[in-house]
Amino acid sequence: MQPIRSRWLLLAAAFALLPACGKQSSEQSGNGSKTPAKAVLTTVQLLKSGQMDDLLQHVLPPDAYQQVRTRWNAHHTDLNQASEAQRKRFAATMQRFTEPGAEKKLWAQVQPKLDQFDKKYKQQLPVTIGVVQLMLGSEINKSDQLTADQKKQAGDLVSALGQWAQQADWGNPDKVKHAIAVITGSARKLDIKTLQQVNALTYKQAMQKYGVVWNGFKQLLDIWGLSIDKTLDSVTAKTIVSDQYKATVQVHYVLLGKPQTLDVQMVKLDNRWYAKDLMDRWYKYKTDAAEAASAAASASAAAPASAASPAISGSAH
Repeated sequence: MQPIRSRWLLLAAAFALLPACGKQSSEQSGNGSKTPAKAVLTTVQLLKSGQMDDLLQHVLPPDAYQQVRTRWNAHHTDLNQASEAQRKRFAATMQRFTEPGAEKKLWAQVQPKLDQFDKKYKQQLPVTIGVVQLMLGSEINKSDQLTADQKKQAGDLVSALGQWAQQADWGNPDKVKHAIAVITGSARKLDIKTLQQVNALTYKQAMQKYGVVWNGFKQLLDIWGLSIDKTLDSVTAKTIVSDQYKATVQVHYVLLGKPQTLDVQMVKLDNRWYAKDLMDRWYKYKTDAAEAASAAASASAAAPASAASPAISGSAH
């Protein structure tokens, strides 16, 4: 897998936390990509609602979307190769999270670990988070893919999330109990007990399950004070620079009570607007795949020729 550059990290984090305006319901129609600002707003609306397949269709051109589905189908068939031990472990895990009384049983297992966390790790955690924050900040500052404004925007985002992570009461028993309830509730909503059931899912069904997981994840963060939905509801988006084929959308939103700004570069393809960074990665993927296929074809063509050479040489004597 290719290393993810700082700009892509910024864009991905932004789309995970970008604010969406709930009043703009018309933007979920086919007009959702007709302007750069609408394309951004529709992206985060779909993300907030957990409509994962609609989100992919919105942020990707049709050929890229079909490739995603093709790759999903290919990887999905890998589940057929799961060993019996893996199948048993999966079934046992799902049983653990969905059985009657799962919350009490899980709490009984977690509670002693919370005591250990308080004694050994609670005081160290803010320092560890601070180190990670410094590392991310260094990577952002060294990036040659970000403008000065984008570096500041990324730094502000990392700073806000770092402060939240340092101050969050991760070992609070009531919050942990609530988190266990969210996890077990989400597991039950998935309504999956075995890997055989996972393997039987269609693409559309799997996307719906991903939405359940995403909504559960948002609930977990909310327990510790990071409400993605509140952030998503705080958006304003304005196209500040635009020509026929490219534009810059400036997004303002509030994260953990602090105003944030993000500039998103957009490009126009077939009368629809897409995030430039995502398109750059898609074209690179297509180029790399084409080069790999060409190299494989050349190697395959060369193999019979090299195998035939000794025979030709021998017949000349």
